[in-house]
Amino acid sequence: MAWVVRLSREALKDYMDLPQDMWERVERAIEDMRADPFQGDVKALKGKEWKGCYRKRVGPYRIVFTVDHKQRVAGVTAIVRRSEKTYR
Repeated sequence: MAWVVRLSREALKDYMDLPQDMWERVERAIEDMRADPFQGDVKALKGKEWKGCYRKRVGPYRIVFTVDHKQRVAGVTAIVRRSEKTYR
């Protein structure tokens, strides 16, 4: 059974603000999440405010998402460029 991937309003805005050369790579990563959101370079985020969140690495960008295993839904909350301030 496939997963449903939902982008939040903020994640959609982040996607539209990406450099054009990154659109296809991020879109492909999101499409791959439909088969299995945990394939590839995925790690659970640490810290109280990030509890239950994961990040998927796509080049210099990170797709931040949550999962609902019962409903098989992955909710993308942000797409951000990795920097020293990314997870703060």
